[in-house]
Amino acid sequence: MVTIILLLSCDFWAVKNVTGRLMVGLRWWNHIDEDGKSHWVFESRKESSQENKTVSEAESRIFWLGLIACPVLWVIFAFSALFSFRVKWLAVVIMGVVLQGANLYGYIRC
Repeated sequence: MVTIILLLSCDFWAVKNVTGRLMVGLRWWNHIDEDGKSHWVFESRKESSQENKTVSEAESRIFWLGLIACPVLWVIFAFSALFSFRVKWLAVVIMGVVLQGANLYGYIRC
């Protein structure tokens, strides 16, 4: 279980910071100011910059398909764990839903 949660965390970081920027030119993060207020920050690749490569349509489709399919798959796992009374796996599944859902939410807001 710990290994799965560590791999989920690595996947979350990779999609948020590397894959999104390389495949679709998007990136997001959450910033907390001095007052303790949380601010979502969104970044996108500028179209006018010539040193940046353009986004491939195939790469974009693969990125968005994976980004949408993963939370759906984790929700299916959640129902499976819930209905089969495997409560110990429910914690792992909830982590998967939360991490994948946060990435999906962040990229949709971009």
